[in-house]
Amino acid sequence: MSGKIISVNKRCYPVEEFFQPVIIPIETTTVLVEGSIGDYAAYTGHGDPEWVARMGDKISFLEAQCHFSGIEKERYRD
Repeated sequence: MSGKIISVNKRCYPVEEFFQPVIIPIETTTVLVEGSIGDYAAYTGHGDPEWVARMGDKISFLEAQCHFSGIEKERYRD
């Protein structure tokens, strides 16, 4: 990972279990990462925040705002 994790947002979403009548939640992690020039980007995935920062899917500014309401468009790396 080249940047520093600024913030982490975790949300649980239900997933249907095919062989049992039980709904098992899956935790989705989204991290806001600061770059070396003071910009930032957000990544989402399933796992430890450090892993998500390295391997997660980069998300758009509009989606990142849902997780981190105070971010600035001018600093977001699309």
